[in-house]
Amino acid sequence: MEASLTKLTTYIIKELTFLLNDSIFIVSLSLLILHLTINIGYLIYMSKVSKRPWNLKMSEIQDPYVTIIVPAYREAKIIGKKIENIAELEYSRHKLQVIIIGDPETLKVTREKIHILNGIEVLLLEETERLGKAGALNYALKFAKGQIIATSDADAMWSSDALKKAIKYFSDPIVAAVTGHEIISNASKNIHTYSEQLYRKTYYVMRLGESKIWSTMIFQGELALYRRNYLKFFESRPGYSDDTGTVVRLIKEGYRCIYIPEAKFFDAAPPDLKDKIMLKSRRGQHLVSALTEALKYKIKGELPLPVSIVLANFYMHVLAPMIQLTIPILLVASLIRNTALLISTLLITVLAISMLDKNIRALVELYITSSLALTLALIKSIIGIRSVVWEKIESMREI
Repeated sequence: MEASLTKLTTYIIKELTFLLNDSIFIVSLSLLILHLTINIGYLIYMSKVSKRPWNLKMSEIQDPYVTIIVPAYREAKIIGKKIENIAELEYSRHKLQVIIIGDPETLKVTREKIHILNGIEVLLLEETERLGKAGALNYALKFAKGQIIATSDADAMWSSDALKKAIKYFSDPIVAAVTGHEIISNASKNIHTYSEQLYRKTYYVMRLGESKIWSTMIFQGELALYRRNYLKFFESRPGYSDDTGTVVRLIKEGYRCIYIPEAKFFDAAPPDLKDKIMLKSRRGQHLVSALTEALKYKIKGELPLPVSIVLANFYMHVLAPMIQLTIPILLVASLIRNTALLISTLLITVLAISMLDKNIRALVELYITSSLALTLALIKSIIGIRSVVWEKIESMREI
């Protein structure tokens, strides 16, 4: 037995020696160390910063007049539930305007339901042809009366106190925009939805840390509020998003755009692998455009945001996905090239045992889907494939 172990150890050391002398293995190992250092280092830094108090001039303010815009093209199945959700908001009804912009069928369902919004000014705008979300928001903005403009999706349900909790941050005039905290409503459905909820735990630590320092560039339009006199328009260029694209512009103009964890909303994640990659690729393309523009602004000295936030986000969302795909490819190539059978078997065994844990499976799923989707987004951006109107993902709209 002892002789066999000695022989096995000798073979492993021999294979490891070959690997350590292989340039491909060294490159993959170097990339892995660099990748982990940046990601873990930034997360630790943001985790520490996120515990700081807000450096804002907070004070009690009278409820401002708020316009909630809900783009709802072909959302007849879900718009009734969204109207019920708005009706439950803990906010003075005479201080609310709700604008729903959608196709004739959706507006027909809306008219049958809006009686529950009694006391709220409601405006229905017909979208005869699909404008895309940013186009719909900009059209609705022409009719908005609110001092604060709030955006939401038909399938995003706000907690009843979300609006009230977000509004108080506008007591400081430096704040131009506020976004909230997403809870995945179908997180327990399967590994694809569970991994998304797991990812949110670290995602929001970074967003809160960035906000406490100055601003976060990454917003979620499902619950986003903007100060009307700072908001000229919603970003609508092909390949850009109405939320993050707009926020980068507001930060450039010297305002703060922040994420707050107490303003919660509920939304479903795609339970289907194909749909998940499609959605992440779409959002990824928006991030590639906005973060690349932010980096250009920073290089020119036009973005009042710490360079650490700009570079870390550019790395994580633009460069890292390609590196995450490259690392395992180089590792496998090196193992095959050096015929490292024992080390290969050991790695496969460790991975297989680790995959028995649900959280590990979720992290592996997230690693693969995010890498593929964001790399696809980068490729589309480079070759110039950009869209204003996107295909709806119906699996996220199951009631």
